[in-house]
Amino acid sequence: MRNVLALTLAGVFAFSVSAVSNAAESLSHSDLLKKVRDKERIQEQVNNQRVQTFQRQKNRQADLLADAKAKLAAEEAKSERLKATFDENEKQLTQIAEDLRIKQGNLGELFGVVRQAANSLSGDIASSLVSAQYPGRSALLNKLIEAEELPKMDDLRGFYVLMLQELSEQGNTASFAADVVNEEGRTETQTVERIGTFNLLSGKDYLFFEKGQIKTLQVQPSAEVRGLASEYESATSGYAGLYIDPTKGGILQLEKLKMSLPDRLWKFKGFAGSTVMILLAIGILIALERLFTLYMVTGPKVASQKKSSTPGNNPLGRVMKVYLANKDEDVENLELKLDEAVLKETPKIERGINLIKVIAALGPLLGLLGTVVGMIEVFQSITLHGTGDPRLMADGISQALVTTVWGLLAAIPLTFLHAVVAGKSKSIIHVLEEQSTGLMAQHDENNA
Repeated sequence: MRNVLALTLAGVFAFSVSAVSNAAESLSHSDLLKKVRDKERIQEQVNNQRVQTFQRQKNRQADLLADAKAKLAAEEAKSERLKATFDENEKQLTQIAEDLRIKQGNLGELFGVVRQAANSLSGDIASSLVSAQYPGRSALLNKLIEAEELPKMDDLRGFYVLMLQELSEQGNTASFAADVVNEEGRTETQTVERIGTFNLLSGKDYLFFEKGQIKTLQVQPSAEVRGLASEYESATSGYAGLYIDPTKGGILQLEKLKMSLPDRLWKFKGFAGSTVMILLAIGILIALERLFTLYMVTGPKVASQKKSSTPGNNPLGRVMKVYLANKDEDVENLELKLDEAVLKETPKIERGINLIKVIAALGPLLGLLGTVVGMIEVFQSITLHGTGDPRLMADGISQALVTTVWGLLAAIPLTFLHAVVAGKSKSIIHVLEEQSTGLMAQHDENNA
């Protein structure tokens, strides 16, 4: 108690000295002494209260300790009772679970079979075209898959009905109104025709079902396939033909990846294909020029010259001019002159025909060259990367064969044009030879 009071007096004294030092000029010594004594008296009262409080609590410590020990004993006894109850409940739960397992018997296996079947059928139902007509069919399957207890009879009956519905709808066609996402990405209501579980049609357009939405194919099948679809839509009775997709949309999805023959020819023509295209254009131009000249100019003029005795500006007219200029010569000289005139007209008539033939022969050779080069590149790719992706190898071979197609496309029309032009030129030359022989015969008759 003295130590506490001493420390308190020291603190008060320090405070008083500080206060006196800060306000020495404004206070007198008597006032300062009064304030210090007042503070000491207040502090002494506080200390006395603290001592009295400590004495009262010291007298109650024994009672508090005894009370705490009693409560501890009560809680320990309660803990023991609860532990015994917990152990007894654990034994009962184990016994109940064993009884449940015995009573369930084959029902546990049934639960596993149902979950497995629901899990296996879930993907098929989600992608089935029947779900396009009857949405929300996957909810029951998801409930059975996620269930942690035996399914109820209503759920089992619904599962059974769902499987029967899928089986029965595979052989039925149905028409229903549904929202369809068109090529532009906009949703519009259309009348959809479902062909079993194979195809969805809207008019002559084929649709596909993906992630709960009905969408229009970006690339439609050929005109023949769509024509049959249109006929089927317009049929009101009897039977109508229709192409179906047995893969339930897989083949139709591949249509957007398939390139048409003109697109493939243009994309993979390469150097050899470009060369063949240039030669084909040159050959066709030459053939067209020859056809026009022989059929529209030379041929008609020669035909009209045969009916006239006055020589004109055409191959037969020029042969007749040679005859008229040398008709007084003997037979041998006249024959040589006429043969010379016919031979002089022959190159003009046959001009460009051999070039058409050469271009027609070069086309397949250049195409074969491009194919061989392409195959070499394919085998080089196989050597470097292996045959892990057969589609890549097949695509390379397809590109290599495109040049052969270009060669054949050039050879076939040019061979035909060459035959037509050569036939016409030979017919004109035959007319010249025939007329020159006739002129010789006329000359012999006149000199006889």
